[in-house]
Amino acid sequence: MTEDIDIIHSPLEQTYNAEGHSVQIQIYRSMNSQWVLEVVDETGTSTVWDDLFATDTQALAAALTAIQAEGIGNFIDNAQTQALGAAPDLMKALAQDKFQPSAQEVQDIMTPLSEEELDELDNFLLYGVDDDEGMTLEALDGYLHAIAIGPQTIMPSQWLPKVWGEGSTQLPPTGDIDQLNHIMALVMRHYNSIISGFHHNPPFTAPHWSIHQYDNGEFEEAEVWAYGFTEGVALQRDAWQPLFDSPEGRQWYRPIGLLGEDNFSADQDALTTTPAQREQLAMQIEDSLVNIHALWLPLREATYEREMSKRLRAKVGRNEPCPCGSGKKFKKCCGFASELH
Repeated sequence: MTEDIDIIHSPLEQTYNAEGHSVQIQIYRSMNSQWVLEVVDETGTSTVWDDLFATDTQALAAALTAIQAEGIGNFIDNAQTQALGAAPDLMKALAQDKFQPSAQEVQDIMTPLSEEELDELDNFLLYGVDDDEGMTLEALDGYLHAIAIGPQTIMPSQWLPKVWGEGSTQLPPTGDIDQLNHIMALVMRHYNSIISGFHHNPPFTAPHWSIHQYDNGEFEEAEVWAYGFTEGVALQRDAWQPLFDSPEGRQWYRPIGLLGEDNFSADQDALTTTPAQREQLAMQIEDSLVNIHALWLPLREATYEREMSKRLRAKVGRNEPCPCGSGKKFKKCCGFASELH
């Protein structure tokens, strides 16, 4: 079985359209490598750069330069006719953790944000984003938890725009490139640290919500956090449906739904009226997260293993002998969509 490897996707991943053609620019890394650049065209043909990149910005620039220099039509034609012998070796090296990062690189990717960094991100979301639909830090934390433990992997290019507000791009609303890179690094590091926590044994969870002072004492308030979680679920609601169809799954989701959804149930108002009631529901969320993560984990691992198998497979012509040694043509063997062996 393929080893469990954290694949970290750059927020700069995007679809490039020109001259009636479309390609997907994919930029990703494991915690033990620099950035890998891959461009997948509309036919599914993949071009993986031989060289790794120190930053995702450099990788994106290399992709755009190559596509624009050749012209997107020629780029796609060349990709389909060239033998990409280096691609399997590169991906195998990535999967086998042959690229050794410095201790600082590992820390930068996976270390949870400090209190000072959380405050910095919180202030940017509150005052640097001029959109009433933008997320606060609490909402962002709930949102990222749903994305991290959900049934399917969602690319950052799909979930980032909602962070800054409806109709926004995937990049923070700032004209300062240094601040842009810094804020993106904070968001992605926070996301990666959430994922890392669930890989611990036992899983470690630390959802971020506030404590409010009332006349009768202090109480934890997770309503904004839960709203963010429901927004993450909404990105792929159909994929989450098996959770809602299961009695156990409904019970695990119940405290989040009661706090975060409108019109969740007939007894919602009665169960969320007082700060003490809301805190009681908040205290159930960590166990819910662990259980929901465990529910979807086999599906995520199966999907990941299949994707890695496809990425590590040699790129060969469909009429050439299959590299698995079966003696069949590639299109009748590993190149057949339903086969995985």
